[in-house]
Amino acid sequence: MLDDVRVLEVSAPETMLAGRILADLGADVVVVEPPAGSAGRRLAPFLDDQPGIERSLTWHALNNNKRGVTIDLSSSDGKALMRDLAAKFDVVIDAAGAQRTSPLDSIEFAPRTIRCTITPFARSGPKSDYAATDFTVMAASGAPAMTGDLDRPPLFFPVPQAMLEAGADAAIATLAALLARDRDGVGQRATVSARIAAMMGSFGQALVPGSGNPEGKRTQGAMTIAGVQVPSVYQCADGFTLITIGFGPVFGQMTQRLAKWAAEEGRMDQRIADISWPTFISDLSARKASPSDLQALVEGLKSLARSKTKAELAERSRKLGLLSSPVMNMKDVAEYVQYRERGLFTRVKLDAGREIDAPARFAQFSNYSIEIKRPAPKLSEHSAEIFGTELGLSKTEIQALFVAGEI
Repeated sequence: MLDDVRVLEVSAPETMLAGRILADLGADVVVVEPPAGSAGRRLAPFLDDQPGIERSLTWHALNNNKRGVTIDLSSSDGKALMRDLAAKFDVVIDAAGAQRTSPLDSIEFAPRTIRCTITPFARSGPKSDYAATDFTVMAASGAPAMTGDLDRPPLFFPVPQAMLEAGADAAIATLAALLARDRDGVGQRATVSARIAAMMGSFGQALVPGSGNPEGKRTQGAMTIAGVQVPSVYQCADGFTLITIGFGPVFGQMTQRLAKWAAEEGRMDQRIADISWPTFISDLSARKASPSDLQALVEGLKSLARSKTKAELAERSRKLGLLSSPVMNMKDVAEYVQYRERGLFTRVKLDAGREIDAPARFAQFSNYSIEIKRPAPKLSEHSAEIFGTELGLSKTEIQALFVAGEI
């Protein structure tokens, strides 16, 4: 699909998914690391829980289908090497550091080169100088406002979520820039804000109150109707499940079927199941219904969920056409039959003959199949090959660069 596109990825945690997506689509992606290794190699989890440059499972998951070189971009010789190498490629992807600068800022690229830089926040504006951690970026995105309960802090994400959101958006920005270059022949300079990318996860709520309105409050993982908290996550026999309660002509019909099921299971009084849930909100306003009815519905659904496993709830919800799905942990994801049948995972060989299940593809196309053609590169695995073939350096010159610490 992108077999005529060549990408240099200056490796950082934020760039890894961008490079992986483009590599999966067929681009020749070469990841550039410092001689001591990229920060991505130091991200948990690790193989057998033992940290090491080649043992990060995050690195292995996000760097398949790439080749790898090392260059010291803090030195003038290293920047010159990067400049000469970039002249052979279509795209350069990098990430700005804590000072919102990149070692590539002093390098002049060819007019047709597309450069995409990921920054934690926008380069200007009130948050441009904020501390750049995944925690602060996600907090500023507004997404945690939709989690947890009102009587405790928001629940944060178990993985560095902002870096993944930014990486996905950087891949999209790069594809758009390639399309524009095909049209007008000119390279693009794109900047992706990790905070703006992460805001996509909070589009289900208003983040900014209108002028003159009171300050917005955290919405948490539940909605409050007439003083009744209606949760979206319910505990079940072996974990948790998402159940959406809605009203009106469409979603109210789902709630009606859900209430009928709970009554059939003896978890709710039949009177509650017989309430007209599509018209409940208007009936509440007209005092034809009571908040206590809604509370009884919630309690009945809690009882129903506790009596079923995630699989049982999911199977019945599909039959009834409900908005419900299991809350999966990584074990559930790894064992999910549908994911297995769709080829979401594949076996990848690591050092010493070890094999692990690794994510195989982010999508399946009718006319193109994403496959893992090569495992994540070892540190400097392809330096001699690439510097020799792309830049015409001799073995002696490559060895001299290595001895000097430039590669």
